[in-house]
Amino acid sequence: MAVTMDSSGITYSDGSVQTTRYGTDTDTGSLISVKEYTISGSWTWTKPSNCTRVLVRVVGGGGGAAGYCESGGAGAYVEKLIDVTGISSVTVTVGGGGGNTGYYAAGGDGGTSSFGTYCSATGGYGANRNNSHSGGYGGTPSGGDINLYGGGGTGHGNSLGNGSTARGGDTYFGGSPGVNRNNGGNSFGPASPGTGGSGGRTDDNHAGTTGRTGGVFVWEYR
Repeated sequence: MAVTMDSSGITYSDGSVQTTRYGTDTDTGSLISVKEYTISGSWTWTKPSNCTRVLVRVVGGGGGAAGYCESGGAGAYVEKLIDVTGISSVTVTVGGGGGNTGYYAAGGDGGTSSFGTYCSATGGYGANRNNSHSGGYGGTPSGGDINLYGGGGTGHGNSLGNGSTARGGDTYFGGSPGVNRNNGGNSFGPASPGTGGSGGRTDDNHAGTTGRTGGVFVWEYR
């Protein structure tokens, strides 16, 4: 679908205006509100009475990491513009992050996130799930107007303390911090939704971190 932009906002090729720069409550196509679902589980999106379209962004859960810098893959990402004039609610599913483990067992896979049957994004694979001593593969998108695979995790190729820093796989929303193999601690900072877990340090059985929970984000338009 083609997109043009002028002083009135963003207009799609079907004539709908999805964003207005100087909107009022009576403007057709203006943004009503944004809802986010970032806790794993099943939820219900209920359409506002004056909503005709939604722009949905969905990311699957991240795969869990293992020790020795083996990290999890990221959840896939999909984006879809949906006409909701004929529906009242949609079931929303948010995939959880995969569980972590030590060296060199397999981390858990991330869960699938979806917006009803319209679009879905599977979670990233856990470390060592696809191949031994390697990062997990990214998740697979389905049904979106935009479909992006999740980023893959890192393996334990940095055996000299150099190279990769055990970052989990990246999503559309960003990535996560990592640790160097010779890092004396096992502390990890915050990460974006759906990011793969970061691998643990060295080969002394320090576990990696769990994958990050995915999310569903709904922009509601008149």
